[in-house]
Amino acid sequence: MNSRRWSNLTKIIVTATLGILAIVLVVTFRAMISPTIVAFLLAFILSYPVNWMQRQTGWARGTTVAALYGILLAVLALTPALLFPRVLSLIVSLRATLEALIVSLQTTRAGPIFRFGDFQISADNVLQQVGDALQNILILATANPVSILQGVTNGVLIVVYVLVVNFWLLKDRYALQRLALERVPGDYQEEVRRLAQELGQIWQAFLRGQLVVCFVMGFITWIALALVGMPNAGGLALLAGMLELLPSVGTGISGTIGTAVALFQGSLWLPVDKIPFAFIVLIIYSITAQIENIYLIPKLLGGRVKLHPAVVFIGTINATIVFGVLGVFLATPVLASARIVLSYLYRKLMDLEPFEPVRPTGAGVRIQGLIGGRKIEAVVFDFDGTLTGLDYQLADWFGAHFGRLDRIASPSTRQRMVYRLMVRLEGTVNFVISQLARWQLQHDLQRLLPFLNRLRGYPASAHLTLLPPIADILRELTVRYKMGLITTRDRSAVQLFLTTNELTTVFDVVLAREDVRSLLPHSESLVAVAAHLGVAPNAIAIISDTDVNLRAGRAMEMGTIGVLWGLGRESDLQEADLVLACREELIEWL
Repeated sequence: MNSRRWSNLTKIIVTATLGILAIVLVVTFRAMISPTIVAFLLAFILSYPVNWMQRQTGWARGTTVAALYGILLAVLALTPALLFPRVLSLIVSLRATLEALIVSLQTTRAGPIFRFGDFQISADNVLQQVGDALQNILILATANPVSILQGVTNGVLIVVYVLVVNFWLLKDRYALQRLALERVPGDYQEEVRRLAQELGQIWQAFLRGQLVVCFVMGFITWIALALVGMPNAGGLALLAGMLELLPSVGTGISGTIGTAVALFQGSLWLPVDKIPFAFIVLIIYSITAQIENIYLIPKLLGGRVKLHPAVVFIGTINATIVFGVLGVFLATPVLASARIVLSYLYRKLMDLEPFEPVRPTGAGVRIQGLIGGRKIEAVVFDFDGTLTGLDYQLADWFGAHFGRLDRIASPSTRQRMVYRLMVRLEGTVNFVISQLARWQLQHDLQRLLPFLNRLRGYPASAHLTLLPPIADILRELTVRYKMGLITTRDRSAVQLFLTTNELTTVFDVVLAREDVRSLLPHSESLVAVAAHLGVAPNAIAIISDTDVNLRAGRAMEMGTIGVLWGLGRESDLQEADLVLACREELIEWL
């Protein structure tokens, strides 16, 4: 059946209607825009610990995210008991200091400081205005707890919304990325991936760097102020660290407040007057600001956020007026992201290359494979089930026996159930083998290995068979890519198999059970393979028949290819970037 094509007028009407509906939805649910942005930011930040946990444990992504949530909730439950009393005392002390400063500013009598005919500017008026401004800030920062409790219901709902959205964004991150990339025409997928990579590096550098800068600047300020006898040094340091979340302006605000406190309260032990002490404190804040600008920001942001300070200042002020606190925090990375996008659009409009060409790490070999939006330079194969046949005797035995269960589950159903169980047990079996080897229980390992191999469908080494036409495919791929092989078998058995099948020159690196402490799905073997091959993980594709082994690859940002001629079924490999039904498709895609 051939569907009738829409006319250009119909397309315009549909597009306009969808645009109007999108505007209506945004206006209607505008109150949820900020929580949604927070959920995306939180997912971006938490993706790094999730990936790390997944690399270390090999758990499924949903399980890893749930475990991280449990840890965070435990930390949040313990934090008030451990840190809240000290933080509360600092805040109370800081409030008392600011209140005393406000009173001093409002009651100071210093006379006129500028006169021109009948017009004059009085220091009294200036200090009075500064004091009023600080009082307004203090009222906002230290609101009555009763007024805060009035918004508990809305706050709880927003928190639940953010946590739920964040959970699904973290859990289905790779599926969402793949879905978005598949909607991009093939000719533009590499450019979109590069653009997304540039934007990701900006946000990663900003968020990670900003949090570290907050901690470091707060610590440095606390040490410096405490050394010169600054009243309430801890509270002012806490304020300085928190204001670092306001790029470009936060340092100036904290420095102004600290210098004013020094001017009106003096030092606790330095034998100097208040005015010289205020100059000392001003110098301290100036030095810490220079440390931040000269060392911390270039070191932590890595030059990714390349914006002139004037642009950051203007963007921050405008974002504050329009979007409030969230705008202050996001102004810098949004401006930097806009610079990247506009640069890309400009270069495309001018018929220029939008990105610098990638330097090939191989010996001038042209890279042809594109997996998950990545240009592949190296391919890593899982051994059993991907290159070799498997042993299905366990599933066949359960299907042939237990005839009394036929009314409940037919023989073929029992076989499928055992297949599923074998897939689920592969990671557990690998973990058991790793622990036995780690504790040097070689006798127990050799005794249990036949049983463990049967659980994961591995035939005995003497019965290993190479799947046709894998040998020819490997020899063709080795011309284009660097090749790696990862196996949970011992090295002697794998080397004998490769020698027998004349494949010893195919792989640049072979990692066997003896070469790593933790087997797949732990990421140790993939880290070692990437180091041996000299290729960045995001330019490597890992090929396996089970998702258990692909998890570590996803956690390391590798391309993942699932194959259907082993244990895994299509439903098991949904998170893979590519699923292949026949072995010949390896040549078509790679």
